[in-house]
Amino acid sequence: MISIISAAVFADPIEIPNAGFEDRETFDPFPESTDKYPQWSKETWRQFDISSNGGPLRIWNPGAPGIDDTSQGSLDVAFDGIAPEGQYVMLVRSRYNDPARDFEAVTQILAEPFDSTKAYTLTAQVGKLPTEDTGGSFNYSPSWYGYAVQFVVGGTTIDGATYAGQVTGGTVLAEDDNSLDIIANEFVTSTVIYYPNPEDSVHDGEPIQIRLCALENREDRALAGWVAFDDVTLQTGAVEAPENSIKITSFDYNKDTERISLSWASREGRNYLVSYSTDLVDWEADLDDSVSADPGDTTTRSFSVRNLADATGQIFFRVQRN
Repeated sequence: MISIISAAVFADPIEIPNAGFEDRETFDPFPESTDKYPQWSKETWRQFDISSNGGPLRIWNPGAPGIDDTSQGSLDVAFDGIAPEGQYVMLVRSRYNDPARDFEAVTQILAEPFDSTKAYTLTAQVGKLPTEDTGGSFNYSPSWYGYAVQFVVGGTTIDGATYAGQVTGGTVLAEDDNSLDIIANEFVTSTVIYYPNPEDSVHDGEPIQIRLCALENREDRALAGWVAFDDVTLQTGAVEAPENSIKITSFDYNKDTERISLSWASREGRNYLVSYSTDLVDWEADLDDSVSADPGDTTTRSFSVRNLADATGQIFFRVQRN
């Protein structure tokens, strides 16, 4: 398989049902404007390893009461009444449901099977609730102990209580463990990248699981922390490119000669490094470490790739400015 890695990365999106938490169902005796349990007309997201009602999850429209005509669903106004996507967000509250676990989470098992030869990029909008003096409400405690966004494989969906089923199990392969400094009353994008790893082939075929976590206060688990999530995306084939990587504009592979021709945007007088990888991790192998730019704004070079691919026939290319 011939693939190109450059500043503009080819990526295939993977469907995440209810990725923006907009598909939401109302249950009696709870009116639309009150605190809601996490149940949807098509149940997809579930609480992690909690089987009881009243778990740590809430669907929340953070609009301003009396201004946004959609009822709140939970808590009160925040984020200037604006969700990153649609009208609703998912609110996860950490608490002492499981003394052995340092987080509570909303999670979903996808139909997509895991493939250890692929790269995956998972993103989610992560929001830190405001304090009262920054637009928050006295109706809730905006305590914050951090977040985690996890790319997981495996796990089991279990039919749970009246208002929320659960997911149990799974192996975390990549995560963003509270790496971002988030300002109160703001959302930021958390990005998790899984790089192909042959050691993970034991999980091939297992379903992909997405887990969005609110971390607990490890010194006092009786205290609850809150994290808002929205607009979850997952794609395969996307890998972070180095800052000095160059967009490859076209390529042509000749099976008979086993040569590949690469073209990229360039500037006369500059030199470029062309490298390849079979796993998207090790980029130490060069095809040419000093390609002089052609006249004009495009450079094209042809390279032999005979015997360079791995056993699966997989090989990736990228161009960088020296």
